[in-house]
Amino acid sequence: MQQPETRQPNRLINCTSPYLQQHAYDPVDWYAWGEEAVERARREDRPILLSIGYSACHWCHVMERESFEDPEIARLMNERFVNVKVDREERPDLDELYMRAVQLITGTGGWPLTVFLTPGLMPFYGGTYFPPEDRHGRPGFPRVLQSVSEAYGQRRGEVAASAQRVLDGILKTCTLPPAEGGLTAELFGEVLKFFSLQFDLEEGGFGEAPKFPQAPVLEFLLRLWSQGGDARPQMMLTRTLEKMAAGGLFDQLGGGFHRYAVDRRWLVPHFEKMLYDNALLVGVYADAARAFGQAAYLATAEAAADYVLRELGSPDGGFFCAQDADSEGVEGKYYLWTRAEVLGCLGEDEGEAVARYFGVTEEGNCEEGLNVLHRAIPLDGLAGLFGLAEGEAARIVEEGRGKLLAARQERVPPETDRKVLTDWNALMITALVRLHRATRNAAHLDAARACAEFLLGAMTDGDGLAHAWRDGRTGGPGFLSDHALLTGALLDLYEGTFDPRYLTRACELADVIVRDYWDEEDGVFDEAGRRNEELVEPVRSASDQEQTPQGTAHLLSAALRHLSEPRELVIVAPEEGAAELVAVADQFYLPHLLRVGCDPARVAELSGPIPLLRGKEAIGGRPTAYVCSGGVCREPAETPSRLRQQLESLLVAR
Repeated sequence: MQQPETRQPNRLINCTSPYLQQHAYDPVDWYAWGEEAVERARREDRPILLSIGYSACHWCHVMERESFEDPEIARLMNERFVNVKVDREERPDLDELYMRAVQLITGTGGWPLTVFLTPGLMPFYGGTYFPPEDRHGRPGFPRVLQSVSEAYGQRRGEVAASAQRVLDGILKTCTLPPAEGGLTAELFGEVLKFFSLQFDLEEGGFGEAPKFPQAPVLEFLLRLWSQGGDARPQMMLTRTLEKMAAGGLFDQLGGGFHRYAVDRRWLVPHFEKMLYDNALLVGVYADAARAFGQAAYLATAEAAADYVLRELGSPDGGFFCAQDADSEGVEGKYYLWTRAEVLGCLGEDEGEAVARYFGVTEEGNCEEGLNVLHRAIPLDGLAGLFGLAEGEAARIVEEGRGKLLAARQERVPPETDRKVLTDWNALMITALVRLHRATRNAAHLDAARACAEFLLGAMTDGDGLAHAWRDGRTGGPGFLSDHALLTGALLDLYEGTFDPRYLTRACELADVIVRDYWDEEDGVFDEAGRRNEELVEPVRSASDQEQTPQGTAHLLSAALRHLSEPRELVIVAPEEGAAELVAVADQFYLPHLLRVGCDPARVAELSGPIPLLRGKEAIGGRPTAYVCSGGVCREPAETPSRLRQQLESLLVAR
């Protein structure tokens, strides 16, 4: 954020959002979203210019430098519009609603999102990034501002008709058609066929460039594989996991996944790193490691989690949102290497081997002379090429990785968006619980618990939740996704700890969801809940948008688990005595297995809220496990080996 000594800050200086504060020294007369801006637009009969973005967005920074910091463009904006800035991460409801509008108007979307509204908040024109002058087939922003202003002032009827058409289109996208029939195996087969047609057989992933990880799709494939009967889910999943982890999409030095790749080979990423991407991918890689016994998947999951804990971890226990794509005003500068830099850091001999392994060339693979590190050759191939034992090649690569990382840490790092979002943090809790099952590393479960304690304290808003937090300040009531994802995370944490506090709070949040977000008349959940009065149309969606789980979709996933054939694991043992039995259960990937447990002394107390505990006991005072399916429990398992046999019988033959 530029802070010229002669420039006074605008209203955004007092906002909690780092993204809004980045614009606090623009010469634009910005408002945050709220009644003050709307009242001025109505009073002065001006259109609203709504600009939506986020702090890690490269093109948001570009448009700020080119247009919002330009005095003449700012003057035009201030004279003709009421200008409103929104952080899409703080207001996902506004982002989704007005993104739908721009997609209807232009056929495409993205950020920065630029939308022109009537004082009644009805969108009538919009786009994404606009350059400061006509360029590459895009109209210049000043020309857009003048044209929109003239249309609003001179052709009001056309503007009103356009706004009504857009609103009607939004209404159609927000109206969910009634389902015909239930969830069937045939439906899952149709979904699999859909993704099979999009699948890239050579490089993994779906479709052409740009390529997103699409973690919810990978999760679907893994769960479908666990049901048996079709080899395609495993093939598509494993190829994608391997290609992503080897590419530049994955930070080969510091761990963690970038936002997406601009090419089909996963080589050159869009360099921002988001908490939700990494949370979702940690969970998928950790579960795939258990499902397929692949140590490489687990190493990737651990490296991504280590990145989040190291770079995005808050001292308060939560996790920050994101790291920027830019540093020193240049996208990717922090991550790119020349061949000379690698050899200078590692020396000629080891540098040659490490450069070959990471695909570093004199010409560069990204821009002229600049390289994105990726695994260009397997270790055995590197060993053969340089006449080394494979173990020696591995040592050289790992030592080189450490030296390059240390050298990179001397560079100016990307900015971190230091706000905490409830729904994204809930995803990270779930990821850490799943990772703990694969690693049995207590630090992962401890981090999940610390995050949950932070959210249940700092993010409490009445009996519900707030959505955003920064520096001790929360920002308004939460959304359906906050409540649904944290409910799921608390249930995951209960299954990982058997601490009944998490189950109790999850049940309380479920009641809040039904009370505040369920629309009885239409039979759907509203994403915005209490904030619906601010919107021209309620936001409703049963699909995942922009790679993150929506609240409704998450609730449907939970319902699917509930409706599947019941499979339960009940462990009755003191906390220290349960560990060995839990460790056995953690070896199996059984996504529909429900776990409950408690100390023998509390069975009677907890049997009311947890009916599965009724009639269970620690036989002979020894830790005892009960494996149940279809309402029938098997013979109590008092040893780890017996429990292993019973859980193996639940695996679907493949």
